[in-house]
Amino acid sequence: MATRNTKLLWRDSLLCTVLTLVVSGIFLLFFINLNVLDPFYKAFKDFSFTDIYYSKLYENDAIDKNIIIINVKHTDRFLIAQAINKVQEQHPKVVGLDIVFKDLKNPFVDSILKNTLYKYSNIITSYYLENDSIVSNHNYFKSDNNIEGFINMNLSNQDAVIRNFIGVKDNNNLSFATQIAKKSGKLKEKNISKLDEQIPVKYFGDIDNFITFDIDELLELESIPVMKDAIVVFGYLGTPTGNIFDIEDKHFTPLNDKFTGRSTPDMFGVVIHANIIKMLTNNSFVKKIPKTIIYLIAIVCSFFTILFGMRLYKRSSLAYDILIKFIQLIISVAILYMALLLLRLNVYIFITPIVVLSLFGLEMIDFYVYLLDYLKKRFKWDSYLLD
Repeated sequence: MATRNTKLLWRDSLLCTVLTLVVSGIFLLFFINLNVLDPFYKAFKDFSFTDIYYSKLYENDAIDKNIIIINVKHTDRFLIAQAINKVQEQHPKVVGLDIVFKDLKNPFVDSILKNTLYKYSNIITSYYLENDSIVSNHNYFKSDNNIEGFINMNLSNQDAVIRNFIGVKDNNNLSFATQIAKKSGKLKEKNISKLDEQIPVKYFGDIDNFITFDIDELLELESIPVMKDAIVVFGYLGTPTGNIFDIEDKHFTPLNDKFTGRSTPDMFGVVIHANIIKMLTNNSFVKKIPKTIIYLIAIVCSFFTILFGMRLYKRSSLAYDILIKFIQLIISVAILYMALLLLRLNVYIFITPIVVLSLFGLEMIDFYVYLLDYLKKRFKWDSYLLD
């Protein structure tokens, strides 16, 4: 008898899981295609549990001494050229320019900047993709040994939270951060080919976690020993440096204190580049679990959750109805906790399908019982729940 009940339990759990998948699929299509629900869909689409990890749980007081950021503010090209020369005197490993000189201005100053850019072979310049065009330095500033990378943060949605990045586009075009990491010698050629898809950004911190110099401050110093063999990146850090109300070239990231209902971007673009560079040079990638495996895990979790729920329902349907919400809360917390532990180990798993199918499966047990009543009356259907 016990063996028969066990077989019926497993069969009912499997059928209820299939029912859960079908109904949840219908709801998903309805949810996506109904225009009135677009704001809700976009809100959920723009949220990730990693935001909770980075904005509330992640703490890092360490300051990276290998990546240095120079705030160019709105400085003219003459001072930028002087600053590049000053930095090069310190013998850095790589110098990155998160600046685009797309037009010619003053002929004399432009010639000084050109000579500066031509003089060094360790400079990485930048360009960005805008619609179907490329915006880069004017040809006047490009030399034969010019190395450049695209600075777009999120190629698919420029207004989204920057959680992922693409290091290689169309096989040949490397991102700004990828070019710098490659030039530093710390990013191996074999790893570059793996950067042609969306990869989660591992954030190490904001502006306070990197050594920064204001360009005016830099030009007043005689020597800067910390720059020797370092990666130095020129970019915009607000006027004055770190101004929280200055949102020029600022983006939303998971480190934002308000991980829902954001109103103000929280991180300058050059700091995001610095985080990506550190991730690439330290070979500290966040491994992303493939969606196929995630959905398999979700189905398996849903099956065993339903199996557990059916055993409880069999003992007492009243106890099941009373405890169901508490059980769903425990399951949600447990899945989220496991996902956060994996994230600490640099493994990212998209938990939404796992949580949704597991919780929805428990809700479907009552509907499955109604279906069993119909099947039992019409076809004399055997069931674990009704026998």
